[in-house]
Amino acid sequence: MKIKLFMVALMMQLFGINGAYSNELAQEQTKAQDNVIGQKIALPSKVLGEARDIQIYLPPSYQSGDKSYPVLYILDGQRLFLHGVSIAQTFTSQFQVSPDFIVVGINNSYPHRFGHFTDTKFLDFIEKELVIHIDKTYRTTDERLIFGWEYAGAFAIESMITRPHLFDGHIAASPYPLNVAGSGISRVQLLAEKLKRTGNDKLDSFLYFAVSNNEQGVIEGTGELNELLKKQMPKKLNWQYRIIEGEEHRSTPYATLYHGLKNYYKYYPELALNTLTAYEEAGGMDYVYHYNKTRAKQYGYPAELQPWSMFSMVRGAIRADDFVQFEFFMDTFAKENFITRLQFRRTFQITDFYVTNNKPEAALALYKQLLDKNVESARLHHAMGEVYLAMKDTTKALGVYQKAVALAKAQKDRQLDKYQNDLDKVLKP
Repeated sequence: MKIKLFMVALMMQLFGINGAYSNELAQEQTKAQDNVIGQKIALPSKVLGEARDIQIYLPPSYQSGDKSYPVLYILDGQRLFLHGVSIAQTFTSQFQVSPDFIVVGINNSYPHRFGHFTDTKFLDFIEKELVIHIDKTYRTTDERLIFGWEYAGAFAIESMITRPHLFDGHIAASPYPLNVAGSGISRVQLLAEKLKRTGNDKLDSFLYFAVSNNEQGVIEGTGELNELLKKQMPKKLNWQYRIIEGEEHRSTPYATLYHGLKNYYKYYPELALNTLTAYEEAGGMDYVYHYNKTRAKQYGYPAELQPWSMFSMVRGAIRADDFVQFEFFMDTFAKENFITRLQFRRTFQITDFYVTNNKPEAALALYKQLLDKNVESARLHHAMGEVYLAMKDTTKALGVYQKAVALAKAQKDRQLDKYQNDLDKVLKP
């Protein structure tokens, strides 16, 4: 009895200790930690006569290398900085539609922001103090973009008009006022006079501006600007105007920054034209070659067509069941060594389409191209067997089916049963 009581006490003690340890471990694991995104500084400004709060986000690759980065400057950083960071992370780590870039948020406060965005002093601060500080402190390239919403959007457009050298790209959401600015001078008129004075070939920049269809008082100004640009057609200005359906004044900055950046980095991602309609609307092969040459020039990528680009077009023809266009692509891309550069698993969609269209010989020719590099592929040998059967050559079909089964057994392939069943059908018709 004493031994039993002793064991019970010992077990209770052990469980007590272990329970305390478990609780302690759980508390440690669930302890809240600060989620830090970037840095924040108070930058003294002689121009403004105050210190201005600035937020800075550096991409993850910044600390592990020595390359330099373009910079996106976001006006009203107190509201929109985190949105810019989110886009930067999404574009680079997930979508790969832009290079890494630094995000700088310029904080502002009400009601002073309205005065700042109608005062050249604020642009002086950005050019003569903030940009200089960022370029001296961080590894930056000469490439800069600016984004603003509402009054800040109009300010971004005015910076393009009055100081086009400062930023390479200007993105403006619901820019206001444009037709009647706070100073009494129309920004649209400022641009019209500049184009008249300097000519249509001097304004070398990027402009993306957008407004919702529900913004009376704002859409009139953007409409005037759009009409001026269509009439004058500045030769070197890359611009786009968008009316966003279903949004409102407060929500336009989120869609505008996303699509503005995507348009600015239009030639960064590998080209994908996933439908024949997209291919035709883009301009066909002339556009495809232009895109790749531009991408190579701007970002250092190879100028030749890339496998994914070619496959997207071929797949578009397959989905449209357009064998004529399919053959055109295959003939065009043959000189690019398309099949041998393509991901192996994607080639089966192409060969299947040949077989479906009674061209098994063409499918077999592609398989033979792949055989040297994929001689141990059970799937490839099995696919060749299917083609030989389509060609009524059961002897060769039997040989590659047997090879497929042997490889599948050795590799413990999940498709072994299927391969064995197809082999049995040939052996016992």
